[in-house]
Amino acid sequence: MPETQTHYTTFFEVCLLLVVLLPLVSFVVSGRIPQRYSWVVTFTAPLFLLISAIGAIYIFTAVWHHQPYIARVNWFTIGGTLVSAGVYLNDIAALMLLVVTFISFLVHLYSTGYMAGDAGLTRYFAMLGFFTFSMLGIVLADSLLLMFVFWELVGFSSYMLIGHWTEKDEAAAAAKKAFLLNRIGDAGFLVGLMLIWAYTGTFDIVQLSDINEVFSWQTAASLCLFAGVIGKSAQFPLLTWLPDAMEGPTPVSALIHAATMVAAGVFLLARVYFLFTPAALDVIAGIGILTALMAALSALVQFDIKKILAYSTISQLGLMVAAIGAGAPAAAMLHLFTHAFFKAGLFLGAGIIIHVLHQAQQQAHEHFNVQDIRNLGGLRKKLPFTFCAFVICGCALAGIPFFSGFLSKDAILTAITHWKGDGFSWKWIVLASAFIVSFLTVIYTFRMIWTVFMGEEKRTASLPVVEPPVIMRGPVAILAVCSVWLLVDINPVNFEGWLFNTLHADGNFHIGIISIVSALWVILAVSVAYFMFRSKTIHDDLLLNNFYLDKLYFKIVGNPSWRLAVFTDYFDRRWIDGFIHASAYAQVTVSHLVGWFDRAIVDGTVNGIASLSRGVGNFTRSFQGGKIQSYILWAILAIIIFLIWILF
Repeated sequence: MPETQTHYTTFFEVCLLLVVLLPLVSFVVSGRIPQRYSWVVTFTAPLFLLISAIGAIYIFTAVWHHQPYIARVNWFTIGGTLVSAGVYLNDIAALMLLVVTFISFLVHLYSTGYMAGDAGLTRYFAMLGFFTFSMLGIVLADSLLLMFVFWELVGFSSYMLIGHWTEKDEAAAAAKKAFLLNRIGDAGFLVGLMLIWAYTGTFDIVQLSDINEVFSWQTAASLCLFAGVIGKSAQFPLLTWLPDAMEGPTPVSALIHAATMVAAGVFLLARVYFLFTPAALDVIAGIGILTALMAALSALVQFDIKKILAYSTISQLGLMVAAIGAGAPAAAMLHLFTHAFFKAGLFLGAGIIIHVLHQAQQQAHEHFNVQDIRNLGGLRKKLPFTFCAFVICGCALAGIPFFSGFLSKDAILTAITHWKGDGFSWKWIVLASAFIVSFLTVIYTFRMIWTVFMGEEKRTASLPVVEPPVIMRGPVAILAVCSVWLLVDINPVNFEGWLFNTLHADGNFHIGIISIVSALWVILAVSVAYFMFRSKTIHDDLLLNNFYLDKLYFKIVGNPSWRLAVFTDYFDRRWIDGFIHASAYAQVTVSHLVGWFDRAIVDGTVNGIASLSRGVGNFTRSFQGGKIQSYILWAILAIIIFLIWILF
């Protein structure tokens, strides 16, 4: 297989290099600018991302409908096997490249107004650039190992962005929770990489796609990869970190938790779809639809506007995952594409509401939770632009006809209808659940818009609320325009347009009756929502607390882990440390005894013998003093002793 393709020119490669590296340059430049010149970052960072987005548009047009671009360099050698690192750019990757750079540019532009005056402005823009660079690495990686490296970098940068406001304990806790839960899923990802390497000896995506048979190891390996998706895309059971991550700045929520990072899991599934066996896909479909249903029910009763959107994101991601499990990665990617625009628009619209109300509170010297929709109402009068943009993006989320979300959801419902088959099976439950999720989506979207913008003003009535500057309204307007049906196809009732037909090569996919049923279903949902929420809201502690999953995790995992930690700490201090200390004391005691024995017995014996020898020597030497008197004296004494001995 050639390393590069002759179809692509040097100019194309330079543009691709700029698209990838300019966010990294933004990270370096933003991080080096002193805080007192932080205003410079508000010009440089959006400029770098604008150039990157323009380059991505050119890259997209050059790759779309053409041969994939492949370029590799040698990375390292292990066990005699050469591992390469490079770029694999096909239609799916080009589409994702466009989404990431375009949404990131709009978020950078919006952030110049939203984050103005923030104490950590340079750090904020630096991490935005680093996150975008890491996300582009996932999109372009030609191997699973390289993708995993950037996968972890995305996790690190999202941790930094969620916890940007370090003075808030809630933000720090949310960042830590997101980091830990993502690491749980990433452990499965790593095990999947090990299995793939053990059985194939390669991480290269193109080489892995050449596998024609289905092997038993593929089910285990693909489910391990899916574990990484469960963490990154907030699927059951690792979905509780995403609502808490709303403690970060709202532009971060729009970029990371609506359009790019959480969608990385769906992109991974579509990228390596060929690895997944039918058994693995069934598991994926089941988990996806369960996540979508749980999150949609939770979104019904939330009062924090950002948490409503967060649970909505989890629900829509669940639909995408279910579509891939149903054998329709093209439908999932279509919904990922449309969802990126209208959900980012909703998050940025929510950011406008939060931003202008905070400013109005400072002027009026009032204080209340501006994110609690129970405190809001009637804002359509004071924020007409935001109201219009929010309604347009909300209609796309709800799947209203003539908006992009209707077409992409229609593709998913059609895919699941094909997948269920003719005979009755558990797959019918998935299809019914998908329709229920679409129904609930309309209801919680209507509840959010009606409570915030319709009716009479509540606690905002006395506040001097005005629209934000153009720098914040511009990105929201662009995202609202991208939420209409023309983004997908000129035909407002057929999703098989320029995008889907490229991603899905098979024909005869669209079913007209599904579109009709879906449209009628949405109209029914709007009617039900109107009568449910025009005068009251619903409250349910079970749904409000996301089925008490956090409490369940703490009871099943957290509390036993804490008790085990306390026990091991006690065991370590009482027994292990005690044994070590007792051993040390015993060794000191033995050393003292050995020292005494050495000094008193061994050295005493040796010294005693030496002293005795010295005394005997001195005594015998006295006989040889050279004095005749001494000799005569000793001789007389010897004779006397001898005589006494004989006589007695």
